[in-house]
Amino acid sequence: MSYQSSVAQDSLAAAQLEMTGNPNALALRRPFDPVAHDLEASFRLTRFADLKGRSCKVPQDVLGKLVESLQQDYSQQEDQFMHVAIPRIGIGLDCSVTPLRHGGLCLVQTTDFFYPLVDDPYMMGKIACANVLSDLYAMGVTECDNMLMLLGVSTKMTEKERDVVIPLIMRGFKDSALEAGTSVTGGQTVINPWCAIGGVATTICQPNEYIVPDNAVMGDVLVLTKPLGTQVAVNAHQWLDQPERWNRIKLVVSEEDVRRRITEQWIL
Repeated sequence: MSYQSSVAQDSLAAAQLEMTGNPNALALRRPFDPVAHDLEASFRLTRFADLKGRSCKVPQDVLGKLVESLQQDYSQQEDQFMHVAIPRIGIGLDCSVTPLRHGGLCLVQTTDFFYPLVDDPYMMGKIACANVLSDLYAMGVTECDNMLMLLGVSTKMTEKERDVVIPLIMRGFKDSALEAGTSVTGGQTVINPWCAIGGVATTICQPNEYIVPDNAVMGDVLVLTKPLGTQVAVNAHQWLDQPERWNRIKLVVSEEDVRRRITEQWIL
């Protein structure tokens, strides 16, 4: 058997693992190969994000003005538990904290979505789910009761691309949720000029089960949940297909190093 034939068969096997939901698929799979899924070799998921290179979020000063009236109404609301005021937290932080009418419990909830950062659809789904959950974890919440998925299917995708890519993104999102001990029970999928993936994470907890990250002091320990430089590695990998950008960094890093680092990110 030729080397090319062997690689093609391995890629096809990896593609089949992705689609069958094998729990060991991530450990066995190779990076996404468009050809193994009968797509053009030039297919790149990140090309379905026209806003790349520009911020996809409203500038902070503009956002502040837009939500100013909401902040005024919201900050005046609070509830009581054990004779202690429980403030409602929402505007300005990634998570909202809402005291429930069922005494002593709070609804902690977050939503987020963004555009493709990597070209592997399955990994993009996992990254999106982890990104949503991270907002809960930043509040000290360790358990997520439920997740919803938000998905924008690009109008620029062909039917073939849609039928291959979207299920992989959804499976990656679902698998990441399962790893976190939660599940996806619903959401919303829409047609959109750009491909977008994100969701909503919700948990019910007592006031002592979350921490508002607004009172750090000198001497506190900062715990990193992932290696520094992840975004740099992702950007460098994308620039391999963009000569005008790759030329800026090729004298300080080799293509081999870039590909090895991005592979290490998948393993981590």
